[in-house]
Amino acid sequence: MALAKYVKIGGVWKLASAEYVKVAGVWNQATSNFAKVGGAWKPVPIGEKYIWACEQSSDRLYAIDDSYTELDGWPKYGGTIADPADVACDDEGNSYWACANNVYKVELDGTIAWTYSGFTVPVTAICVDVDGNVYAGDSGGTTKKLNSAGALVWTKTPYVGSVHALAVDYSAGQLYAAYGIGAAGRIYRFLVSTGNGASIYYNAAVNFFSIAIDEGTPSLYIGDNAGYIRKISTAGYVYWTQNKLGEIYTVRVGHDGYGYYANGSRGDVGKFTLATGTNAWTDQPAGTSRGLAVDAFGNVYSSHGAYGSVNAVIRKNNSSGTEQWTWQPYINSEWRGVAVSPGIKAAGF
Repeated sequence: MALAKYVKIGGVWKLASAEYVKVAGVWNQATSNFAKVGGAWKPVPIGEKYIWACEQSSDRLYAIDDSYTELDGWPKYGGTIADPADVACDDEGNSYWACANNVYKVELDGTIAWTYSGFTVPVTAICVDVDGNVYAGDSGGTTKKLNSAGALVWTKTPYVGSVHALAVDYSAGQLYAAYGIGAAGRIYRFLVSTGNGASIYYNAAVNFFSIAIDEGTPSLYIGDNAGYIRKISTAGYVYWTQNKLGEIYTVRVGHDGYGYYANGSRGDVGKFTLATGTNAWTDQPAGTSRGLAVDAFGNVYSSHGAYGSVNAVIRKNNSSGTEQWTWQPYINSEWRGVAVSPGIKAAGF
């Protein structure tokens, strides 16, 4: 007798010839994913992806599909939208933006769901968990938690410095911040429930620009302004250190169990093994590299180039490191953060 998989739907056990998802209170057979667009749930073909990117020279928030076509209702600009520095996304098509002193939640059709304006200095880092809680840090060292409606839950300022990056470990209820404090760097851990926390790692010689989390134990991967990536425990023990050169503006852990990075002035995009930090592949396009995101299939989306450069593009590499396309809406682009659906696995997506 063949083994079968069962799932309980509406109190009744069913043979799972298909997966199921609950949308607006109704169970649906998941031949499609679903996204909330303009207040209504709509089916999205499985494999459909959305990419969000911060463009600073024109103060625009971009959303494109995997054929680099701009989505309806995008780009977003004007009003208080200025200096977008970082972006995160969830698995329902919502995006979350760090723009000047504000945080925005924007729906897939470009509707601004809410704005939080309680920061007094520029917001520099942002992440979101599967429950829709948003964590944002600023250039003065303050980190805030907002709930899914954009209301403040807690605010903490353990140091006077810049919060360069944030990463949430949903299953453990922990938030980690990468700080630059003068010429030194520190990794700080917050409880997501209360904001209480402690320093777990310090280095007097470098600023920490980026941070990512894997699952399981877990471990942290931190990148600095001297081009090094370190794998450390959540207690601060260093497992390995790898010199990738440049400045590690972004480090991510993909759904595929590999690490990825962008190293600034070097312009590289790389994929590395979590066990040792050695590169699986490296792409070295012309120009600088800044932001980076990885989808569920190991495709990499990265931001590149200086203002006014032909190299100022959004780039896609496949899981083997081969370039698939570049996109440049205009030459005077200055790209920063990038996000891609469904989100970051450690955050619960």
